[in-house]
Amino acid sequence: MAFSIPSSPSPPIRRQPAYRGDDANQRAAVIDIGSNTIHLLVADCRPNAIWPIRDLRVRARLGIAVADAGVLGTMRIRAAASVVRTFAAEARAWRAGEIMVLGTHAVRAAADRGALADAVETATGLRVHVLTPEQEATLCLAGASLGPLPAAPFLSVDIGGGSCDVAAVGASGVRGITSVPVGSGVLAARDFDGDPPSAAKVDRASERLAALFEAALPGHGEFPEAVATGGAARRVGRQVTDRQGTAAGEASQLLNVVARLLHSPSTRWPHPVKPARAATARAGGAILRTIIIRWRIPQWRISPYGLREGALALRARGQSLDAASAPPTRARHPHVLEGSSGHHRA
Repeated sequence: MAFSIPSSPSPPIRRQPAYRGDDANQRAAVIDIGSNTIHLLVADCRPNAIWPIRDLRVRARLGIAVADAGVLGTMRIRAAASVVRTFAAEARAWRAGEIMVLGTHAVRAAADRGALADAVETATGLRVHVLTPEQEATLCLAGASLGPLPAAPFLSVDIGGGSCDVAAVGASGVRGITSVPVGSGVLAARDFDGDPPSAAKVDRASERLAALFEAALPGHGEFPEAVATGGAARRVGRQVTDRQGTAAGEASQLLNVVARLLHSPSTRWPHPVKPARAATARAGGAILRTIIIRWRIPQWRISPYGLREGALALRARGQSLDAASAPPTRARHPHVLEGSSGHHRA
């Protein structure tokens, strides 16, 4: 088994030349071994800004393998380690002074996660940081803080491929974190095949999601706003963006769009997509809908930033991944994501 790695270099993720400091130690990279993809992000980091330079990803579907068998298996471990080796070489070619390798839900849940960590370390010399749900939620919130956040209290939600990490954020910081064992990758593969899936499948998935989230964050009945991160959430956001490209609005608007995603062919969506790419967006939409109903959320927004950007933000602050704890939320955030021209992005 081998995962397909792009044969030709992908372009930088900013059109203009990125900032390049003289100190190579200020450039860092994150390799995220996720449930849906293995993802590389290289960026220049400063205490108050991050300039992304390189962005590569490979679809690996480790989450569904773990959900089905409980293990990654020897072939997937070898393939994943090979991808990480290639990405590490790419990061070094771009002079990254530090390379962080993160393992999220699929790695955390796999009985043979130790074998994966050993294979990656043998191939690259790099340690795999297997994140706890609390660390994962912390990094996602740190990533979201690179863009505008609502005033506290609000709900921070990361929709991963294998799990959904939810954090209740108050004026003094994070008040509670929970990890719900459902993600866009597994949900898409098992419940949202077909274009569109049958009404019976959608109803069964909705009932199961409601039951899973009902017990999450006990004592937190409602929030005035939710901020969502993760690839599936961003796919939903592309269907709801306004003319300025903002993925935010009232809950009723999002619920109407999600209903259309779930019950209409993907060629009839507000922004049509290929049927093969529709299931993940449907899964993300179903999860977002469940969250909005569960916590009676009237307003929502989807952040373009997430776990990888959050890891780089914490590095810029001098914090280690092992010591990461949920940071207090402030009205103004010291880390902003800048475009390659140096202008702040709102």
